[in-house]
Amino acid sequence: MKFKPLKPFIFSSFFLLYGMNCQAKIELLNTASVPSDLATQSITTALVKTTNKDLLVVGERGHILNWQSESHYNQEISPVSLLLTDVIVLSNGTKLAVGHDGAIISSPKDADDWHKVFDGFKLIKFKAVLLEKQVVALKKSIETLDDEDEIEEASFALEDLEFALEDALNAVEAGPNLPLLSATQTANGTVMVTGAYGTLLVSNDLGETWKLSDDLLNNPDKLHLNSITSNNNIAYIAGEQGSVFKSLDNGSSWQSINTPYNGSMFGILAQKNSTNLVTFGLKGNYFVSTDQGDHWTHYISDNKATLLGGHIAENGDVVLVGHGGTIFQFNTETPNKTDLSIDPSGSALSAVSIMNDQLIVVGQFGITSIGNLSDNKGVSQ
Repeated sequence: MKFKPLKPFIFSSFFLLYGMNCQAKIELLNTASVPSDLATQSITTALVKTTNKDLLVVGERGHILNWQSESHYNQEISPVSLLLTDVIVLSNGTKLAVGHDGAIISSPKDADDWHKVFDGFKLIKFKAVLLEKQVVALKKSIETLDDEDEIEEASFALEDLEFALEDALNAVEAGPNLPLLSATQTANGTVMVTGAYGTLLVSNDLGETWKLSDDLLNNPDKLHLNSITSNNNIAYIAGEQGSVFKSLDNGSSWQSINTPYNGSMFGILAQKNSTNLVTFGLKGNYFVSTDQGDHWTHYISDNKATLLGGHIAENGDVVLVGHGGTIFQFNTETPNKTDLSIDPSGSALSAVSIMNDQLIVVGQFGITSIGNLSDNKGVSQ
């Protein structure tokens, strides 16, 4: 059997997979979060604006914060106590967050009643079922081949699938271990979630039920899918080794997009009512496309710090954040005309939003409100 080496999971240098035994991980998946006076100073990973005056922020230990300012916020109780990695608001007002061990949780509009709708146990079973189908289909395909080279290549692919299936079946007993990383909703209401090892989940009922759609992507190496975004009915995914995918039909089918880069992409942004895209990742590399990803222009930030999160306004103003307190700004019309500032904390920043004409950043040391945007080239909301 030809063994495939495990690929290192890179979300950021400080969002480490927790090194704990299986039982402890299962307990975290089934244990509600505990309010903490340090929640706003702990690792926070993602945020979304719920009103013009409110942000929903998620992070480690299942922390969920309804945040208005550094002195005004409320903690909401999560049904899990593990790292949450992304949060969005759906078209009907439902709030949805995703995280480690395959956790997906949601809360109704104007409520803080969070409940678990999906977890890694279901994900493992989904993966095993899909792999079983792929093994059967490939065996049948090999039986129809006559060319020896094609048979040999297909046989190697079959060994890889059988190894992956064996691993998935073992994981059913060992417990969940696959992180979910990003979520989006397209204009027709389809909700999609991406994660480690090529995970793509799709829901057509606002997150109540899910189906696994890994096989829709041309991703034989199961590269991590770090970020997903959408613009109307078009969805985009960015991940490891410069991989980018595009769907023109709300996730029913996907095509690979060529990029001039083979390093990890940690985020992708789609400018509303435009064909402009921005994707970004390791060592300050960022890319701008003006034609929905058909062509890209490659840039590198001044300090070459890894970029982890970003915000794009309807007018094309972009803010990217990352390691070392990096806050990097430009407009999609002039992507080489940039403004770089460094947060005094020097911490890794994972996400950014704009509220009340201020940058709100989250990351290694919690939530920070930064200055007035009139002092930062007037980046728009």
